Amino acid sequence: MPVAASPIEIDGRVTKHLTSKGSKSERQAVFLETKDGSYVLRRRGGHPFVDKVLESLVGTTIHCKGILTAHTLIMSEWDEITDETDRPNHAK
Repeated sequence: MPVAASPIEIDGRVTKHLTSKGSKSERQAVFLETKDGSYVLRRRGGHPFVDKVLESLVGTTIHCKGILTAHTLIMSEWDEITDETDRPNHAK
């Protein structure tokens, strides 16, 4: 049975660490660490395992839109957050 996907808009810190430890799929993956959890990060149209665009985001904080499945966030668009005034819906 397919996993339902939900549209989401969320902020988080982009990190890279081990996923799927002990399985055939074990690898270093890019994640979005949020207040609600940690999600493997993919870019719509990007390679699922090696994506230089995602690699360049490691260490940054972003606001993104995408589709959330059980453990993967597939981003369709994003912006880097450099300070609190960059957050969407923030009163400037």
